[in-house]
Amino acid sequence: MADIKSYRGEKEKRERTAAVRSGRLRLVKSENEESFRKKLHRHRMSFVYRILLSLLVCGAVIALVALQYKNKVYESYDVVSSAGVEWAGGTTVLRLGNNLLTYSKDGAHCTDNRGNVLWDQTYEMQSPIVATCGTVAAIGDYNGRNIYLLSDEKQLGSITTNLPIRYLAVAENGVVAAVLEDTTVTWIYIYDSAGNELLHFHTTMKDSGYPVSVSLSPDALLCAVSYVYVDAGVIKSSIAFYNFDEYGKNQIGNLVGGYDCSDTVVPYVQFTDNSHVFAVGDDCLMFYSGTQKPEHLATYYFDAEIRGVYHNENYVGVVFYNDAGSSRYKLEIYDQRGNRIRTQDISMDYTDIVFDGDTYIVYGEEECMIATVQGKIKYDGIFRETVRLLIPSGSRYRYYVMTEDSLDMIQMR
Repeated sequence: MADIKSYRGEKEKRERTAAVRSGRLRLVKSENEESFRKKLHRHRMSFVYRILLSLLVCGAVIALVALQYKNKVYESYDVVSSAGVEWAGGTTVLRLGNNLLTYSKDGAHCTDNRGNVLWDQTYEMQSPIVATCGTVAAIGDYNGRNIYLLSDEKQLGSITTNLPIRYLAVAENGVVAAVLEDTTVTWIYIYDSAGNELLHFHTTMKDSGYPVSVSLSPDALLCAVSYVYVDAGVIKSSIAFYNFDEYGKNQIGNLVGGYDCSDTVVPYVQFTDNSHVFAVGDDCLMFYSGTQKPEHLATYYFDAEIRGVYHNENYVGVVFYNDAGSSRYKLEIYDQRGNRIRTQDISMDYTDIVFDGDTYIVYGEEECMIATVQGKIKYDGIFRETVRLLIPSGSRYRYYVMTEDSLDMIQMR
């Protein structure tokens, strides 16, 4: 019995000792695991802090560079490349994408920035009329029946109408709207880029008036038409909106809205993107917006005579003769929602005004001013040669300039 009791006692003692040792081992292991987790957490947080610090430094550097770039004022320019060219009399040159479209009564061709001819289209026209949108152009003959559809890279095709052409509009996808004259009515035909008729509708002076301006949205789902009509011996205008998607197909004649402009004649209407459009009257500027049924946003009335209207996809600029001020002209700039954001005096006898992103360029044959819509004058100087045309290149502060015998790319510095 004594041996059994002694054996049990020894066994219990060993079990207690083992339990104590096991507990200590578990405690040590737990402490080691906790220490490892803390070290891993500190390592991870240190890595995160280094990444955040690097991002902050990069952001600060980018912000500093952007601020310096934004505030940089250019004093001159360098000619990056130059190509000799000959300009035939009676030619007109327009920007088409990042290339140049040159057209006349005898034909049209497109050249790149090195003067290389990308395509050449021959025709015979008495009074060519051209509509452009982005990289696509439509050329037709006023009172003729042929329309040539072209892009900045290739010839897309041609359209033959059954009635004389009076007006053209084109969308970025190649859809064409043509105003065609009949004996008693005026038709508006819509064609796809292959020349297939998509739809048409007619207008009369009695019912809606005569269409004097037509514009397609870049995606060709909306069409704006400015009509002129006579009411009690007074010439008036109205603006109609047509929708060619499913929403418009449920409306009579695809007509989704219209606005009377009884106190003015509206000779020009233009989409800036797929949902914003503006219209210019004899003494006013109107803005509309909407993807299905454009709604009126704002109207501005002017006392001074309008000299010209210029725009890109974001801004609209209106130039007035400035009889009261010291400068020759006054430029007012609006965003596409109709907010007036800047007024600029212009002293030079300018040829054109070009909007490029948030920058606008006012230039003549010998002078040039580049400014931002926020009010920063980036360049105000002269050209070294007589400039016929200035076109943005698609790269910041690089421009194509056409002189009397060359096509140059210049870089402001």
